[in-house]
Formats: sequence, C-alpha cells, structure tokens
Amino acid sequence: MLPARWSIGMPSPPSTKNVRAGGFTLTELLVVISVIAILMAILLPALRSVRNQARALHCSSNLRNIAMDFQMFANGQSARGQGDSEKFGANAFHINDYLDSVYRLDEFWDLGERTTGELTPAREVSLCPGATKRLVKRKGLPCGRDSLSPLEGVSLAFNMRLYRSLMKVGSSTLLAPVNLSFVKSAILNHPYVPLAMDVDGQSVVNAGLDPFYIAPGVADSEDPYTRNRFWHPSTRHNSKTNVAFVGGHVLTSKKPQDENWNWGYTAEIGN
Repeated sequence: MLPARWSIGMPSPPSTKNVRAGGFTLTELLVVISVIAILMAILLPALRSVRNQARALHCSSNLRNIAMDFQMFANGQSARGQGDSEKFGANAFHINDYLDSVYRLDEFWDLGERTTGELTPAREVSLCPGATKRLVKRKGLPCGRDSLSPLEGVSLAFNMRLYRSLMKVGSSTLLAPVNLSFVKSAILNHPYVPLAMDVDGQSVVNAGLDPFYIAPGVADSEDPYTRNRFWHPSTRHNSKTNVAFVGGHVLTSKKPQDENWNWGYTAEIGN
C-alpha cells in the first residue's frame, strides 16, 4: 500500500537519475572550441587572400592615376603646372619635378606655413597600401632623402632612366648629372616605357641607395645599370609587382626584369 502522502493520481516523486546542473560539460566545451579552431583555420587564409587582393587592386588604381597624371604633366596640361621645369619650355622637364608634384613637395607644397606633413595610404596615390604606414614630408625641399622619411617606407619608385641620362666619357658610359637630364614631352609617343612600380624600400636602403628611382640592367649593354645595381622591385602583391607605364596602363608580373618592356628609353642631355 502506498504511503498516504503519495495517493493514486498524484505525480510521482522526482527521480534523481539523469539530472544534472545547467550549462555545458567540459567535453562539450572542448568540442565547440575545436570546431571554432577548425573554422578559423579554414577562413583566415581566405580572408588574408581577399585582403591582399584588395590592397593589390588599390595599388594598381593608384599607379594608374599616377600614369594618367604624368601624361597631363608631360604635355603641360597639369592643373598644378610643371613647377621649376616651366623654365625649360613646354616640351622638356625634370622627372624629379613630377615627383615633387606627386608628393606635393617644394614648389608644390600644399600645407601653407606648416613645415611638416603626414602622408598615409588612405589618402595618397604615392603610397602602396600593402607596404607603407605613413611618410613624413618636409617643406622647402625637393623629393629626396631629406624631404621624405622614413626612406624604408617609400613604396613606389620611378624609372631611373628618366631621371639620369647616359653619357659617354672616353670608353666608359656614365650617368649624366641630374641637372643635365631632361625628359621630352615626346615620351608620350612611347607608351610601353615603364614609369613607376612597387619598390622594396628596405632593400634599397640596405644597399645604401635612395628608393625613389629604379631600373634594371639591359641585356647586351654595359652601363651603370649593369648587374642590377638600381633594381629592387617588391613582389608584395601575391608575389607579383605592379608596374605603371607612360601609356596609362598597369601590368603585374612575377619577374618584371624578364619582361619585354621598353627600358631602353632614357632621358636626354640638355643644358
């Protein structure tokens, strides 16, 4: 007979079997953590790839803008003018004056009485978003090691063969002085001349050079560019280098030194 307190029709007493405290067991937590770790291992490489592709696209867009702006500068139609090169007439200029325009240095200074300014990839076409955090520029100086720092942060370099022409001295071929090296507006008739490209600023500085200009040696040619002394491209974009051309287009390459591009075009000697 059932005790009086457990009458027929009344609910049975609660069983202590299969009763546990609320929450997850240690085993369940470990399983959840393992699943999250597996998902992260799968997703992170894909996310890094997407981010790198976005940076490469941003860099390519910057270079295209630089190339188009160069065309306006070379034919004398730039809204900012040609700076100090205007004294050479409409058909000749120093490439370093164009760099002054790109970075807004010296005669193109855009910060009024301020003596320094900061350049960041988010706002500047002169900086590759895959490399540079920032550059500091200084008033009253042309583009060079004294006007921009840190030098290791320079991420785009221009064709050095447009910066210094070649000259014969006896049996030797030497780099002409910068002040005698002019680019003519006729360069626009040579669209496959490389204009600017990704540079490894740290590698250039380690070599004791400035990272603003770059050029490879040319096959079957004995000149100061032989042995690639001034050749320090960066392959930061998925092992590829972005290169802008005078014609306004941008190409990418894993081995830019092996491409059939017009590296033979050089600045001319003037006075």
